Amino acid sequence: MEILINFLYQFIFSIGIIIVFGLLIALCRRGFCSIVGYNGPRILLATGIVGTPIHELSHALFCILFGHKVVEMKLYLPDAPNGTLGYVNHSYNPKNIYHQIGNFFIGIAPILGGSGVLLLLMMWLTPDTFGAVMDTLGGIPTFVDFSSVLDYLGALWEMVTHIFSADNLSIWQWWVFIVLAFMIASHMELSGADIKGGVKGLLILLALLLIADIILYFIDLDALGAVTVAMTSFGAYIVGFLLISAVFSLALLLIALVVRGIMMIFGK
Repeated sequence: MEILINFLYQFIFSIGIIIVFGLLIALCRRGFCSIVGYNGPRILLATGIVGTPIHELSHALFCILFGHKVVEMKLYLPDAPNGTLGYVNHSYNPKNIYHQIGNFFIGIAPILGGSGVLLLLMMWLTPDTFGAVMDTLGGIPTFVDFSSVLDYLGALWEMVTHIFSADNLSIWQWWVFIVLAFMIASHMELSGADIKGGVKGLLILLALLLIADIILYFIDLDALGAVTVAMTSFGAYIVGFLLISAVFSLALLLIALVVRGIMMIFGK
């Protein structure tokens, strides 16, 4: 039982966090497309000029990090017959465990890469807002568990107030950042191919983690606990990192709802 408890904590509050944010971003994206209706593809085609290259470059970067060979890459292909705006084809050795685990991280790469670019753009274009956001992240718990959920929701709201502060409306760099951020956030959703490619890598990663936990349990129970603490503490940084993406994914959905409401009012 001790092994299972530690394993679940390690999974839920590290890898599981990334999966949850991936689902949140996907729901926001699909909700946005549903609300805007037939205008959705046109909007995504326009925002894809920035969002799609970052999406595909994120895949390519993690291909390189995990030893995969990038066979072909299209950063922006608006005229594709199947509607795909870009893609990265890669090859790897299926007998190589490191390569197999890499499939998971290559699959979720757009979430991590997009979040990283958003932070860099914020730091460059709106340093004051970036500083305020970093202060907020510095105040969240450094150990993730179920009791800290409300703390993270509070941090999410505080970040929203910092990013969309009325004081920023007169700063042109902020407007540039907001436009770029929405273009990136609208293309962070994982495709079916991304998810399919990452499932096997995830299962292998979890199997190795469970084996390591079993070994640690019989060698040194304190060491097993230390690994759990380290992984859940690292999860706190992952949450802080991905909260930025959550802000803009939710904001994109909210804007679509507001615009739809205004159109319905004036339509009547």
